[in-house]
Amino acid sequence: MPPAVVHLMGWHSHQYGSFERFLVALAARCAEAGIASHFVFPSPPASPAFAAGLAAEIHVLPASRAPGDPRFVAGLRRVLGRTGATHLHAHFGLDAMNAVAVGRSAGVAARFATKHVSPGSRRSAAGLRHRWLAAQVQLVFASSEAVGRDLVELGVPAGKVEVAYLGVDTDAYRPSPELRASVREELGVPDGRAIVLSCSHLRPGTGVQQLPGLASGLADRGVDAVVVAAGSGPLEVELRVAATLRGLGPDRFRLLGAREDIPRLLAAADAYVFAATESEGFPLAPLEAASAGAATVATAVSDLPRVLGSVARIVASGNADSLIGACVDTLSDPNRAALGERSRRHVLEHLDVRRSAALHVERYSAAG
Repeated sequence: MPPAVVHLMGWHSHQYGSFERFLVALAARCAEAGIASHFVFPSPPASPAFAAGLAAEIHVLPASRAPGDPRFVAGLRRVLGRTGATHLHAHFGLDAMNAVAVGRSAGVAARFATKHVSPGSRRSAAGLRHRWLAAQVQLVFASSEAVGRDLVELGVPAGKVEVAYLGVDTDAYRPSPELRASVREELGVPDGRAIVLSCSHLRPGTGVQQLPGLASGLADRGVDAVVVAAGSGPLEVELRVAATLRGLGPDRFRLLGAREDIPRLLAAADAYVFAATESEGFPLAPLEAASAGAATVATAVSDLPRVLGSVARIVASGNADSLIGACVDTLSDPNRAALGERSRRHVLEHLDVRRSAALHVERYSAAG
């Protein structure tokens, strides 16, 4: 049997976003290297397009309810045995901890883990958990340098940590005059009015509460623009109320709800705003915008200043005036189109999803 890697996701896939596109690229790269791929999710992926594009077998195993959950342990053992797994890659939380323990006891020699979010806590228990996890695997991939530093501060050996930005699919997220025209027509945005786009879950920490103020601030400064927010979440009602209180009509502020066509929306954006006030890992949305050639304004969370600072306007997190000022400067910049082109080249050269997939497969192959 050929080598086989089993990815234990421990996470419900609800869309076909950049993380799913990374998995598609990873499975394709594994296939090129002669490695069979299997993905274990706690529920079937919601996007048929994602499931169809994944060159791998999908397994469904309910998430762990506790450390050593016997149902989870037995189910994963069956998957490892049936697939002839030679490699195990564990993602996300308790399932990752349980999975590497099962993989070790089942004799899967090449084991990996990915830490997608910061460990956060500096409590001794967090340090013990992450040091234990690192001891069970060849390598812990960190989604950003910030996450990697946190792991090392918890006592994980630096030699066990490798930063691996997941990157974005530059074929999916790309400039397109045709898409730009069709989306503007669909939204009813007249020529000459700028579209300032935000794509984020409407929850605390994402900074979306600043969007109505941004729309008002642009109008107050004479900028003809509509702020468009794609996403859903618990803050939706609050945002609608805030827009009403500010007297913002659909020509100035609009909520689109959850969308499956983010690449289309990005192709139509004159500017993209990422207003997060906190980050637990590495946000991919600003990379998607840069890949699409949208002039990007982003807050200084995670590794964004280092990764996109040369091609985006980076502002202090939570500073509403700075966010408005950066958007005004972006929309009035006569070189905005050239900046968008430079942003895309930067992503193509450094942050394409295929680079990350290749790095992962190199590490799998080196482990045997």
